[in-house]
Parts: sequence; structure tokens; C-alpha cells
Amino acid sequence: MHKKYTTLLAVLLVSLSALKFRCSKDIIPEFEHRFEAAVDIYPVKKTYTLTDTIWIETDLPSKMLYDTKISQNMLADTGNMSFGAVYNEFGTYITNPANGFCDIITASGINTNRVLSQWATSVTMNNFSCGRPDYKYRIGFKPNQKGTFHLMLPRDIFFESCPNKSVPYNATISFKYKNIDLGQDIYDALNAVDKGGNDGIIYIHQNIGQRRTFVFRVN
Repeated sequence: MHKKYTTLLAVLLVSLSALKFRCSKDIIPEFEHRFEAAVDIYPVKKTYTLTDTIWIETDLPSKMLYDTKISQNMLADTGNMSFGAVYNEFGTYITNPANGFCDIITASGINTNRVLSQWATSVTMNNFSCGRPDYKYRIGFKPNQKGTFHLMLPRDIFFESCPNKSVPYNATISFKYKNIDLGQDIYDALNAVDKGGNDGIIYIHQNIGQRRTFVFRVN
């Protein structure tokens, strides 16, 4: 199971590479801004069915972004925003399903930006914000398999600039779910193997505590 979480980290790196995702083990330079954005989930449930769609959406109705370095909002209106998530299973009962763990719905269509892997299905949407008045974007995840899953958001990805900005941003952006029940009780109820052992428990508890991942069942 330790191998699975090692593989999950690799999936995160590969699937979010288009977002220029940086692993915490990398040497990360000092950025001028470290933006953070809230993300909505709807509908919020403990258990979904195969006919449901789980939507996540950035709560960014304008181009004001919260900068954690100065603890306040600032105008960042020429950013080339990217957004995505990884939909990952717990346990090893299903691997490499032909139709993926979920269908992914974006403004580009169904599954047009989907990435399949052994234990996860992921999506990245890049450069959708130039020429728009906001950074609002939503992505739908329609389950294809039953089981217990978590939906993880990216962190510390490069906040790039639109072509009309002469001086590029020196910034990153991270995403967090709002203060809602993120399903730790569902994760804690799993058996030790499905939790991924001590490494898995530390990893998932940390990400739930940081509001990076949402745990749910599909029946």
C-alpha cells in the first residue's frame, strides 16, 4: 500500500504537470505572491450514486485573489489561471478501469481533458481566464465505479500571466475547499489496508486538515 501512495504522488505530478505543479520536495523559489482560492463542492454528500455528478467550482467571481503573504485580497487581473483535481480510489480492488473511475465534465466537453491512471482519474484545465472578467470555473466528476474515493485539489502551482502582461507574475496559487465536512469519518471507517497504512493515514489526514481533499462513498 505504501507503493500505492508513492504512485499517487507520481500521478499528481504527471496529471498536474500541465499546471506546472511543484512537489514539496522540490526547491521552490521565493515568490512575490502566494495566492489561495476557495473551492465549492455541490451537492455535498457522504454517499453518491453512479447517476450523480460531483461539481467543484472556484469561488472567484472577480479577479481579486487572496495573497497569503500579505493576508489580504489584491487585484490580479491578468492571470492565466489553471484549475484541476485528482479523483483517487482507496483500496486496490479496482485498477485501470477501461472507462476510468469517473467521467469528467468541463466547458470543453466530456472527458476531453481526462487523464487515466492505475488508481486515479484526473483533469487539468489550463489558461481559461484571459479575456474574462473572473476566475470562476467548474468541473464535474460523474462516478463510474463503486467504492470509497477522494477528490484532491492542487497546491502551489504557478500563477502565470496573460500575453498582454509585460511583466510576468512571480506567484503561485493553491486551492482549498471551504469549511465543510470533508469526510474524515468515512476515511477513518476504512480498514487498515484500504487506509494505506501509517503513510496513508498521515497523508490523508494532513490533506483533509488542510482542506485539500474530500472523501466520499459511491454506492
